[in-house]
Amino acid sequence: MFPLLMLMVLLPFFAVIPILLLGERDAHKVSLVFSTILLAFAFMVLYLISKHGLASLTYAHEYLPNIGISLGFQITNLTLILVLMTVVVFFAASMVNSYFITKDRKLYSVIFMLSQGGALGLFLSSNLFLFYIFWEIAEFAMFFIIYSYGGYDRRYAAIKFIIYSIIASLLLLIAIIMLFYYSPTQTFDINSLIQYSNGLPLSVQPIILVLLLAAFMIKAPIFPFHNWLPDAHTEAPTTGSMILAGVLLKFGGYGLLLMFLMLPMAVHYSPYIAAIFAFSAIYGAFVAMRQTHLKRMIAYTSIVDMGIIAVGIAAINSFGTAGALYGMLAHGFAISLLFLLAGVIDKVYGTLMIDKLKGIIATNPAVVYLFLFGVLAAIGLPLTSGFIGDLLIFIGAFKTYGIIGLLPIAAILLVGAYFFWVVEKSFFSIKNKSETYALISRSIFASSGFLALFAILLGIIPSVLLSLSTL
Repeated sequence: MFPLLMLMVLLPFFAVIPILLLGERDAHKVSLVFSTILLAFAFMVLYLISKHGLASLTYAHEYLPNIGISLGFQITNLTLILVLMTVVVFFAASMVNSYFITKDRKLYSVIFMLSQGGALGLFLSSNLFLFYIFWEIAEFAMFFIIYSYGGYDRRYAAIKFIIYSIIASLLLLIAIIMLFYYSPTQTFDINSLIQYSNGLPLSVQPIILVLLLAAFMIKAPIFPFHNWLPDAHTEAPTTGSMILAGVLLKFGGYGLLLMFLMLPMAVHYSPYIAAIFAFSAIYGAFVAMRQTHLKRMIAYTSIVDMGIIAVGIAAINSFGTAGALYGMLAHGFAISLLFLLAGVIDKVYGTLMIDKLKGIIATNPAVVYLFLFGVLAAIGLPLTSGFIGDLLIFIGAFKTYGIIGLLPIAAILLVGAYFFWVVEKSFFSIKNKSETYALISRSIFASSGFLALFAILLGIIPSVLLSLSTL
């Protein structure tokens, strides 16, 4: 069969050529066109899987066969949902790039496509060698997005981001080398590592576990390795925040899933790991309630959501795994929508300080109602994808840990209550209606509507994805 997965991974990198050849004005258009093609490819993948199954799309080409490295791509029951999330979020971001990025558009479009290629490559890689390569590509692409196109303190935020990223990458690399060396088959192939995981010596599994856990907790992020996230989100350009929160944080979630599959010993420590994740979610909720800056507040809700998703992963049962994957999908849509609208508010009203935002409902009611929908989707309103994710996560957590597994629900309630207080205080309060503000581009509403549509559709008919991914 035609290597569709390989083409999906390579296409964003091929997009760099026309971006560089065409003028500055056409750069964003090229990224939009290629993001549209990738979205179409994703739906083609869904169709082919429904007809022929997941294995029909696997592609592999020997690269360094002596050490078990191949240029291999596959879509699995773990990555199907994440690939769809990736193309949807990047497509939504590409629709509004021209609204937020007004300088050096050619360079930004190149970095944007490299980031998309890195994300798709990581989720579709069939071996840890490629997994690590694409991890690094996406990380450094995001560094340059923050460093070159961020806000006033962008350099500080970017350097902080890359320091944490380098530490996580180093830990990940050491763990990958150890997995290769101590595995019975000495391979980087993910399926083989999972299949022969019982062959790993018990003496080295705790070391690999600590390395992988720290690396993926930094990326997710999970307390106490979360410190880079609020600064990165606050200073990143709007579309940078969309893809960082909507896609790149899921590297950590996907990595945690692989960790539990590749290391049998992880099961024995899962109650302690789950406790860390639950504490991270509740901690994030309390810190979010202390924020006075809208983007910073939204950033801390990502810590809450990723902590809850990680609890589902640590439950180590089919409900928890399905919920974690669907939760990552739902979080990708909702958080991207919230960061998009926060960026619009900042551009139109000139501030994101909560106490200075007044009466937005009087001048831009559509923005307010879309933001409110994003809040509802983020906290798991029924008939949104967030509800399905949370429901499955907490069923899984209850099945494994009993009533204690439901404690992170408190974090959702706290964040939801504070969000509604912020919306009422800042968006619905009275302000002089005679003030005029810049018009909002139609592309903003198109992108917002697109994200909202997927959040609703996949909340109403979750079986479309859950059945295809055989969860």
